[in-house]
Amino acid sequence: MDQRTVTVTGSGTAAVTPDVVRLDLRVGHDAADVGAALAGAASGVTAVVASVRASGVADADIRTLDADVSQRFDATGRPVGFTAQQRLRVVVRRPETVGALLERAAGEVGNALLVDQVRLDVADRRPALAEARDAAYADARAKAEQYAALAGGALGDVLGVVEDGALPVSAVPFGVARDSAVGMPVETGELELGAAVTVTWDLTAAGQ
Repeated sequence: MDQRTVTVTGSGTAAVTPDVVRLDLRVGHDAADVGAALAGAASGVTAVVASVRASGVADADIRTLDADVSQRFDATGRPVGFTAQQRLRVVVRRPETVGALLERAAGEVGNALLVDQVRLDVADRRPALAEARDAAYADARAKAEQYAALAGGALGDVLGVVEDGALPVSAVPFGVARDSAVGMPVETGELELGAAVTVTWDLTAAGQ
């Protein structure tokens, strides 16, 4: 007789308070030629990095993501110059300082600074992910027990466990507090880290 099994996927989440903010910053410079555009962008990036360091961010938390140079055209399609840009990833480990950090950096380069992304995160996801996996396994078992009962059987030994990967992170969006003295403070709220697991059990006869 063929072995009977039941396979179920469960999901679980764990709530955590963000303790880091990951910023993607971009500095650009327009000029008539490539050399001047690159020099201007380099000068701007140097000023922004110095400002970020002065705000208490460690060197290990500042890195270049990419850089590019593109040609600019006017409304008629005529070439009018070049734009050089460089993107930085900055990890801020004191979320309450983000607003002041951005204001300070903008003070160095003005409108040449663009903020591409502000993402809330936790420095160490392992404890929350372990909690989410526990919840995912419990969810899978509860469903499997129901299916086993519907099939007139009971769960036996676990035959296999496969993690399906972390679920998308949901977060309270980055926001601005109107009553704060700082222009762009971060409201950390909570993050939800998720996990999914597929578990296979032996399906035995009820009462065994």
